Amino acid sequence: MSAVLVLLPATAVAGEIVSAGLRLVGVGLAVVVLRHKAGTTDDERAVWRWLARATAVVCAGALAQFGLSALAGASGRAGLELPGDVVLSASCLLACVLVYQGLIVWNRTSTRLADPGDWLNGISASLAVSALLHLVIAWRAGGREQLLPWWVLDLSVARSSALFIVLGTTLTVAVMAGLVRDPRIWVIALGVVFLMAVEVATAFDLLHGAWSSSGWGLFCVVVAWASTVRARPVRPQEATTQSLTVGTFVVLLASVAIILLATRLPPQSTGVAVICGGLAVVGVSTRVVRLVSDLSTLAQTRQDALTDDLTGLANRRAFGQQLDRAAEGGDDVAVYLLDLDRFKEVNDRFGHAVGDRLLQRTAGRLAAVVPAGAVLARLGGDEFALLLPGADAVGAVRFAHELAAAVQGAGGVEGTGQVSASVGIALPTRAEDPAGTLDGGELLRRADAAMYQAKSTGEVVRLYDDVIDRAGREEALMADELSCAFDTGDAGRQFRVHYQPQLDLASGAVAGVEALVRWQHPRLGLLAPAAFLDLVERGGHMADLTEFVLREATAWARAAPWTGEVRVSVNLSASSLADPGLLVLLDELLAEGLDPGSVVLEVTETLLMSNPEQAVEMTREIRHRGFGLSIDDYGTGYSSLSYLVDLPATEVKLDRSFTVRLCGDERVRQIVAGTVELAHRLGLRVVAEGVEDEATLEVLRSLGVDETQGYLHSRPLAPADVPAWVRDRSAPALSGGRSSSATAP
Repeated sequence: MSAVLVLLPATAVAGEIVSAGLRLVGVGLAVVVLRHKAGTTDDERAVWRWLARATAVVCAGALAQFGLSALAGASGRAGLELPGDVVLSASCLLACVLVYQGLIVWNRTSTRLADPGDWLNGISASLAVSALLHLVIAWRAGGREQLLPWWVLDLSVARSSALFIVLGTTLTVAVMAGLVRDPRIWVIALGVVFLMAVEVATAFDLLHGAWSSSGWGLFCVVVAWASTVRARPVRPQEATTQSLTVGTFVVLLASVAIILLATRLPPQSTGVAVICGGLAVVGVSTRVVRLVSDLSTLAQTRQDALTDDLTGLANRRAFGQQLDRAAEGGDDVAVYLLDLDRFKEVNDRFGHAVGDRLLQRTAGRLAAVVPAGAVLARLGGDEFALLLPGADAVGAVRFAHELAAAVQGAGGVEGTGQVSASVGIALPTRAEDPAGTLDGGELLRRADAAMYQAKSTGEVVRLYDDVIDRAGREEALMADELSCAFDTGDAGRQFRVHYQPQLDLASGAVAGVEALVRWQHPRLGLLAPAAFLDLVERGGHMADLTEFVLREATAWARAAPWTGEVRVSVNLSASSLADPGLLVLLDELLAEGLDPGSVVLEVTETLLMSNPEQAVEMTREIRHRGFGLSIDDYGTGYSSLSYLVDLPATEVKLDRSFTVRLCGDERVRQIVAGTVELAHRLGLRVVAEGVEDEATLEVLRSLGVDETQGYLHSRPLAPADVPAWVRDRSAPALSGGRSSSATAP
């Protein structure tokens, strides 16, 4: 009998060793599975790496417990079991910390939310749960001495508290990170629930301590199994701290409630509960202080993000938000855009510091006249915007003049002088937008368009005009299409040169042609020069177009359907006459074999007056190379006689404004007669353009004009149509030396 009693403890020890060994094997396999998962995924690698570390810590604790238990069984020294249990408990607590960190990383992976108070919340909540459990244990004991050693009880409570926080964090992450439909998070949650139930039962002495060790081993296996479950795709969630903030206040209230409840029990049994509750209050209070500081900083940041630093007015973002709300609500509002005139000159002349003070003073003057309920903002630079509710067209224009008057009163900053502004107004009228579909961005664009219309016309206030705006947008689109044509090398295919014949009045024969450039627009068809030459000039492509017309016209003239040499006249724009590259182009044409006597370059009087010294110098260089020079639109400038003296011209072209009035105005006839006589005395050829009837032709013949051109003879012709026109004429063929003129842009 005594032998049997001796064998029973040995058998129990052996059973515990075998059980510990099996737990160790299970936990070790879990570590391998989790590390493999961490090495084969990208987005969640850090998550599974933290969980693998947690299982590795449990494995290390289980290994230490196994070793000490085996040593105790071999030596018969039961005292070695205590350190093994302590090591395993400590490793389980550390594992809870690592699992908690893994859940936080999982949340950040899905929401990009990184709250520095995560750990503070977790520790405070864990202390609060520990205080609650100690309070319940003290209440159950009823003042009696605990049966379990204090270290067993405290470690069990600590593990239970940590697991409670892990469970709460798991559920929170499932909701915040959009993982509600992800089975993995729920597998882990079920494992935590099971393990927490085991720990609580152990803490209340309902289960033997060995259940705790087995529960942790099973939990590690469950976590490893969760890593093998197929994940469902989740949609990234908006980052929010709402749940964390709510949790902070819940922990604070719970901690205070626990401390108050502890006063109802004997002090000797609630000391640990009070200490844990007090620490929880301190921790969560620190979190609340940080939260209030963060909210204050956030409020200030949001205010700064919606305020203009210089003037203190609303900025573009704030104005856009208010405008969008008004547009979405269908409110009757007027949108103003105000821009200071010549503000750049103030910055350039007086410096940016003075310009800033002027803007501040302007903002103050505007704010003084803006009524309550309106939103005044500085959009940037010298642009101000105003959102005025309940305004009609008449009232909006009247108030715009008040704004302009207020701006004028802001002048005089350090000698800047009078300040003026241009104001554009946009109204979402029911006629234009019966469905209320205009958004805030479109309203602001319309106000901006109206403001630029006011600037271009010299007006102070301009109400948005849809017709003008459409024309402006069409012009901008055409400018882009022009740039695209030149930049892609497609100009040679899109541009055409048409030719309008000129006649010699003495013989009636064809004296030449005038070439007029046309744009074969991909959308709009064939366009006359007036529709696009200004856009070409503003876009910086006039030199390219001039070269195209020069080469095209001179090449065509050489193969023209008549005998003799043909002179080709090409109009020069202001930018061409100021471009040194023009002389380079002319030299290239001469090097290619072009006869300079066959080309006449035409310049207008207005162009010559824009920069007289440069214009005279350039025209002399042109004549020095042997090219002819014509003064186009003669009589429309202000210094015609002086230019006849200074310019080495070879031809004068009477403007059509004289030609069309020739028969009905004697004064015009005398001016033309004097011009012809003066030109002939100077050795210049006289060409009259715009001839449309026989009576005008006869008067020009009687006055001695050399050549005429106009619809009476022919409209501009495509190159392919010129031979047929020549054949149909009854006049004799062009003799050698007659001139042909071609006009480019």
